Amino acid sequence: MLTNILYILIAILMLGVIIVAHELGHFFVGRAMGIGVIEFSVGMGPKLFGWTRKGIQYSVRLLPVGGYCRFVGEDDDDPSPDAMNNRPVWRRFLTVLAGPVMNFVLAFAIAIGIYCAIPMMKDVTPCVDTLSEGLPAVESGLQTGDVVTHVNGEEIPYSAEGVAALQQAIQENDAVELTVDRAGEALSFTLTPAASDEEEGRKLIGVTFTAEYARDTFPEAIRDAWGLTKRASTLMIDVLRNLIFKFQGAEDVTGAIGMVAVVSRELQTDFSLILDFMFVISLNLGIINLIPFPGLDGSRLLFLIIEGIRRKPIPAEKEGLVHMVGLVILLGLAAVLAVHDIMTYVL
Repeated sequence: MLTNILYILIAILMLGVIIVAHELGHFFVGRAMGIGVIEFSVGMGPKLFGWTRKGIQYSVRLLPVGGYCRFVGEDDDDPSPDAMNNRPVWRRFLTVLAGPVMNFVLAFAIAIGIYCAIPMMKDVTPCVDTLSEGLPAVESGLQTGDVVTHVNGEEIPYSAEGVAALQQAIQENDAVELTVDRAGEALSFTLTPAASDEEEGRKLIGVTFTAEYARDTFPEAIRDAWGLTKRASTLMIDVLRNLIFKFQGAEDVTGAIGMVAVVSRELQTDFSLILDFMFVISLNLGIINLIPFPGLDGSRLLFLIIEGIRRKPIPAEKEGLVHMVGLVILLGLAAVLAVHDIMTYVL
């Protein structure tokens, strides 16, 4: 019980770090743009505690489902020289954009840390490393240390390309003939791949091949982290597009409670996954906040683009009303997801 509570607290703290990073982006860039800050809050809902420093209120609130940095003149016409409504459009645009950008920066930095700290597979060769009982490779007589040299009569290279060619042949054929080098002796085996119990449409022979693992150097980590961030961003955008326009995957959507439950459960199995979760959640938060939905940063950016094109600001009370309606909708959605999460993960 105490262990479960500990991991739940760790998951909540992890979410808090990601949210704080987002709000710090707004905070620091806003101050650099000469915009006054009224309150910097971590969390939403009732205030747990707070303090005031240099005229800025800092608060920690009950619900770890968000946070905010409230600027002077953000949703009303304020005559103060440091009010947001009195700053140039480009300064306000950068201030709003800084939150999502900070999430991308955090995700990228975490990815660099992952590649620097965790050994990754650098190469794999068609040399049998392990065999799974009950699958064709064992039944045919293959042994660990066998090096596959030919597949269906075609020679394959001793590299990752050779393993890829072998895997392709397994998926595309009802039977594969393998020629292996066993201590200098060439032997032939014919295997009938078996259907995977875990992945529909995939076939297996029950072999893993020898792989080399190493940590990235820092330049390699930057390169690999950039590629990972791009691939993950593209995948998340595709998932969001299908969710919004086709309602695909709606049953898998969770709120803060479900996220904490899943993360805490997985961390108990493998704590090193905390970096992977932080990467995914931070990147996801950055992308979601760029959606032009009222109450999100993307909506504020859209209003600023419109203002820049019109060369005339939209009345603050009208824009504020739009954002308020959006915030109410988002809070309602959060409440619905909270009930769903409690029914799914708690009860």
